[in-house]
Amino acid sequence: MNLRKNTGPDTGLADELEESRKRWLDAGRPRPEALLVTGSGLSLDLGAPAAGPWPFEDLLPFDVEAVEGHEATIELVETPDGRFLLYCRGRLHAYQGYTPAQVVYLVRLAALLGAGSLVITNAAGSLRRDSPPGSIVVLSDHVNLTGLNPLRGRLPASWGPRFPDLADAYDPALRRRFVELGHDAGIPVGDGVYLGLLGPSYETPAEIRAYQTLGVDLVGMSTVLEVIAASHMGLRVLGFSLVTNMGVGLVDGPVDHEDVLRVGSSAAADVARLTSDLIADGVLWRATSN
Repeated sequence: MNLRKNTGPDTGLADELEESRKRWLDAGRPRPEALLVTGSGLSLDLGAPAAGPWPFEDLLPFDVEAVEGHEATIELVETPDGRFLLYCRGRLHAYQGYTPAQVVYLVRLAALLGAGSLVITNAAGSLRRDSPPGSIVVLSDHVNLTGLNPLRGRLPASWGPRFPDLADAYDPALRRRFVELGHDAGIPVGDGVYLGLLGPSYETPAEIRAYQTLGVDLVGMSTVLEVIAASHMGLRVLGFSLVTNMGVGLVDGPVDHEDVLRVGSSAAADVARLTSDLIADGVLWRATSN
């Protein structure tokens, strides 16, 4: 895999992003108004795409290696009210060796094309016994312990402020509406704080006990870098986790990636229902975050 080498201050792949934006528009493709990213085992049926699907390699200026359970394809979905949503089935992870700028490349591309919101999902381990595997938990905040940040370096000023405020990185109005839609559909939706780790090893029992003292509810190996980049560029963010396992030491037995994929697949119908209801509701297209 030919990953980009660090040859100086990180510019966030600004030149490459501008070229990707230009190629998209030159191809006559519609501008997406929102971006949807789904994680492990959560490939959703949102109907026939308006364009695509394309493999990640078609839009990214570097080699891509998919993770098991991640399709690594992109498609353009037209909503019932004639809007367009860019759907990424799968994502890149820093534990694969990608730089933060590469991990968030598609988030930044969507923002440069005009997207105003990001819906991002992940598979997560639960640190709470009242959120067992199969639970859906909307994210109210996160703790970034990856040791990485996509804002490091010399980024274009047009992307956002040098020191962005992340107090409401997860949009309050989107969170409230998502919970309401879950109630209307008879699908319980919890609320929690997500801890982002680098991975790819799962946590030790001692680490899980330490993370519980930090007040976090979920642990995973994604999401935080994308949310930081999206918030920096002004996107409203809704993040939610599908609990696929309990944290190590909270139940008997090891954590296994196959279990993660299996729970993701079994809960995909509920996730697809809530995501489709959210898209149809129209809240993603509203500018308010009150």
